[in-house]
Amino acid sequence: MDNGHCYRAVMLAAMMAGCHLAPAAELMPVPHQNALVWQYCAVCHTDAARNGGLSLEHFDAAHAAPSLLAMMLSKLTGGVTLDMARAAGANAKATALVDMKMRSGAMGAAGIPIPDKATIDAFIHAFAVGSIVATEWTVERAKEGTGLTASILREAPSTTNAGEAEVYRLIASCNAATREGAVQLAWSPVPQSGTFTASVDGNAAVTLRAEGSEKMGNGSGVVLHGLAALMLSETKRGLPLPAESLTISDLFPGETITFPFANLPRDARRELAACFLRGR
Repeated sequence: MDNGHCYRAVMLAAMMAGCHLAPAAELMPVPHQNALVWQYCAVCHTDAARNGGLSLEHFDAAHAAPSLLAMMLSKLTGGVTLDMARAAGANAKATALVDMKMRSGAMGAAGIPIPDKATIDAFIHAFAVGSIVATEWTVERAKEGTGLTASILREAPSTTNAGEAEVYRLIASCNAATREGAVQLAWSPVPQSGTFTASVDGNAAVTLRAEGSEKMGNGSGVVLHGLAALMLSETKRGLPLPAESLTISDLFPGETITFPFANLPRDARRELAACFLRGR
């Protein structure tokens, strides 16, 4: 599907979801989006380093999950809410906040000068459009038909900084050929360390710990204390695959968010469950 068709399809989805976007502008072409990600993001999020629990070396905006684009948008803007990022360009307050936060966002982490404002604005707008359905499950199947990944995003507006939020991304995957599965939690905009709790299907909460540090994959020597992602389950280890819900509390102080597994398409959940059978 070409950019124009993708853009019209996403805009239709936005209207159906009741989202509010800045006036429609020509979307930055996918190759330009990819070039910016490879230049500014993939230098740290490498296959080897996997900072934040992911690599962006093979990023392709044409096929990126909305939850990933939303997570990257949070990182790029230093935690601006999705609604504020989508309103930038039409709302003066939103535009000013995005402009200010971009100066301290992740784009500068590569240690090279950030692009001009027009390029940044177009980049943010493209990701804002692409992330519209991030709070709904996205199911992706590998081209060879042996793997499935489901992802979804949740946002917790800040109680202290207007227009900002913490975001949480959940990624569940299963390789049908090897029966290996994983459930990973990632968060933004800043690394966290310490304990938090997870409750599966309303059962007693389990205490988990985020501890460690991450080195920038560009060889700069910069060390981030704390983590931005944690594996919650791996095949037969860790938390069981939820049937109804997964609730995370106090990863960020005082915050509780819930991922609705009951909304996951039935066929996708059945395929994922095959990798998490206990006692195999």
